[in-house]
Amino acid sequence: MFFRKMKRQSPAPSPDELSELDTEIAKYESLIENAPLKLLEQRERERNTIPAPDDFEDRRRERRFYADLSKGQIINERRYRTRNTVLFVLLAAATVSVCWWIYSSLVRYGVLS
Repeated sequence: MFFRKMKRQSPAPSPDELSELDTEIAKYESLIENAPLKLLEQRERERNTIPAPDDFEDRRRERRFYADLSKGQIINERRYRTRNTVLFVLLAAATVSVCWWIYSSLVRYGVLS
């Protein structure tokens, strides 16, 4: 019972604290009142904005790829591609020459007239 009587009373807030609370309350009230208007403006802005081109992501990825590579890595990549191209050309030439050899043999032995 003794402790009940000794309830601690909080001091009254100062006028500065009250004015700060009032301004904060007013700020949140205006935020609540203006929220639907801001949402409508945002939707209108999104609706009127032209979408990005389809290849925008590809161009961004390619730009990032070349920015990340060092000059030596690019040279190595070109060398690798050149080697593959040379091998492909040699393969194509060998295929054409074998086909020509088969055709000329068939013509020589009279299978094809």
